[in-house]
Amino acid sequence: MKKLKYGVKGMSCAACVAHVEASAAKICPKECVSVSLLTNSITVTVEESTDEKALFSELKKALKKGGYTLVADDGERKSIEADEQKKSLGRLVSSCILTVILMYVAMGHMLGLPVPAALHSPLVSAVVQLCITLPVIIINFKFYKNGFSALFRLAPNMDSLIAIGSGASLIYGTVMLIFIAVSHANGDTEAAREYAHGLYFESAAMILTLVSLGKTLEGRARANAQAAVGKLASMLPSDVTCIRDGEEVVLPLSELAVGDIVIVKAGETVPADAVIIEGSGSLDESALSGESIPVEKGEGDSVSAVCTLVGGYIKIKVTGVGKDTTLSKIIGLLEDAASSKAPIARMADKVSKIFVPAVIGISLLTLAVWIIATRDIARALDCSVSVLVISCPCALGLATPTAVMVGTGRGASKGILIKSAEALENLHSVKYFLTDKTGTLTEGKPSVTDVIAVNCSEEELLSAAYAAEAMSTHPLASAVCKEAQSRSIARLDAADFENVVGMGIKVSVGGKLCLVGRPEFLKEYGVSADEVDAAEERLSTLEENGKTAVCVSLDNRLLGVIGIADKIREDSVKAIAELKKRGITPVMLTGDNQKTAQAVAAECGIDSVYSKLLPSDKESIIAQYSAKGRCAMVGDGINDAPALARADIGIAIGAGTDVAIDCADVVLSKNSLCDAVSAISLSSATIRIIKQNLFWALVYNAICIPVAAGALFPLFAITLSPMIASAAMSFSSVCVVLNSLRLRYKRIF
Repeated sequence: MKKLKYGVKGMSCAACVAHVEASAAKICPKECVSVSLLTNSITVTVEESTDEKALFSELKKALKKGGYTLVADDGERKSIEADEQKKSLGRLVSSCILTVILMYVAMGHMLGLPVPAALHSPLVSAVVQLCITLPVIIINFKFYKNGFSALFRLAPNMDSLIAIGSGASLIYGTVMLIFIAVSHANGDTEAAREYAHGLYFESAAMILTLVSLGKTLEGRARANAQAAVGKLASMLPSDVTCIRDGEEVVLPLSELAVGDIVIVKAGETVPADAVIIEGSGSLDESALSGESIPVEKGEGDSVSAVCTLVGGYIKIKVTGVGKDTTLSKIIGLLEDAASSKAPIARMADKVSKIFVPAVIGISLLTLAVWIIATRDIARALDCSVSVLVISCPCALGLATPTAVMVGTGRGASKGILIKSAEALENLHSVKYFLTDKTGTLTEGKPSVTDVIAVNCSEEELLSAAYAAEAMSTHPLASAVCKEAQSRSIARLDAADFENVVGMGIKVSVGGKLCLVGRPEFLKEYGVSADEVDAAEERLSTLEENGKTAVCVSLDNRLLGVIGIADKIREDSVKAIAELKKRGITPVMLTGDNQKTAQAVAAECGIDSVYSKLLPSDKESIIAQYSAKGRCAMVGDGINDAPALARADIGIAIGAGTDVAIDCADVVLSKNSLCDAVSAISLSSATIRIIKQNLFWALVYNAICIPVAAGALFPLFAITLSPMIASAAMSFSSVCVVLNSLRLRYKRIF
């Protein structure tokens, strides 16, 4: 399967999202279609063999019938959006200026402002108001075009409410203008002044202006919500220094290709994913991992785009450019998360589908009731239009996607990459936390934990072991060598290396026999049985604690025992304790032996342990836990791939690997289990924000629609004019977006 993402032009609310989904569902199965109001895009999941050109053509036709435009290239979509933002700002400024003038003409005399004498005439004032209102309507005519087009297709949206409300005010005002003109012609000045009170030109213009203002503010806030992604992309250098034909040349980043040799100096940014082939230095990887401490890198180490070389000099060979870089994958993950729907968003979708038709019905009912009850057509129209305007479902449509975008962006800034809105929502309700051992709870590489010297110093013991193990390729040998190097112990010359399979190694050090291995191996080559038996007690203690132990002798004299183990990560114990505090049950799944597994689990505080497991065994165990409650699986993303895929939420330790990104729902860049806990905290905070958004969006409509309809008039003589209703509607949408942006600054981690 593959995902195809296209831009969609013309969406303005949650109802639009539902209509676009319905149109696309005629071409693709509904479950394969995901539409995002936040990013104005549609993502379809199709078979690898699908003809992309044919699919795009069919989708474009289907969406065009629905009144929307499909854009193939994401860059083109963003360019169109940028142009649209500029035009929108121009329209907004023009509308504001004209509306202020209109308000002055219509209401200046009421406020005691100096008004030209000619405007005291009801007819002149009405004509001037109409002449100012018409340009505002022309400037914002897209609301009429989109709104009535959707209404005639029996798929009304937010623009339909705006168009009907503003149009009704315009028509009613025009009718009053005709009555004023007739009264003026008949010399009935009193009637003309009475009809002048029924002019609603300022409401028609103000509705459009305030909605435009609200959309502009929403657009700015939505752009802020995506700022974290944009900042990452903008960190790449515009030019790079390459070696071509043996000479250094400066090239535009766009010309960089896989296999190129690039020079990166201190202070410069790595332009692409690559491998260091010469030199070393400290790299600031905080842009990707969130870790502020620079990482030392040398020959053979991998580096990623947007990391900064803070010290040193390196030559790198490019392994990935453009969409193949870790940066592009991260950006793709964030955009996918913004486009995907959280299960909680389905409620908003269902409400939005019936919301607009219901509001139009309530508006018509309000009009009828007021006319029947009061015979006051002006008042009836006022309330009816207010109902239409105040109930626009913008806030409902933005409630979930804005929170998801800000939440995933906040996670990315901390090295927590969340691939979907569903994963972000489900994390907070995890009941079982299953984790691999090696590379997850532990560092994933053996290291010396104990140096027990017998009748010699620790340095002498390590010196002999270093000389022998330096000639071996065994992983445990590497651990001994690193420990000796960390203590600045000189390496002695060794010769006559021999590996005895399953027992140990023997070498000649300074003409003396040096042995490293099992106790029985040392006995076989003449080491005193009493000395070896005494060492075996220490060796058994180490093995009971899940460590691998070897004995070392030199010239038939026992020097001591060295314990080697895969060290537990410093933060693993803290992470497990925090999970248990939250009521989440940690479970360890490992292919290691039972003794080692039990030792690591005990140190971490995990009670449930499964050892000697194959990948298929892990998968079946996860299936059992999933049946009891939502479970998350944490692994290194390679041998744990089946388990990550099977779990309700797969969490991969170590970002950037293809397997981790493919199999997991969440990727932890910093290789820290504590970040899994942080991801759960982020999920909880995001869900709280989404629920707040939905609550206030629904409460807003539940309160404001009855008020706009005139429910408070019998008791308090309170009604809402269309102008005030449009201001309240815009304010509600902006509040939802601003509430989501609180996630940026909220203390979560």
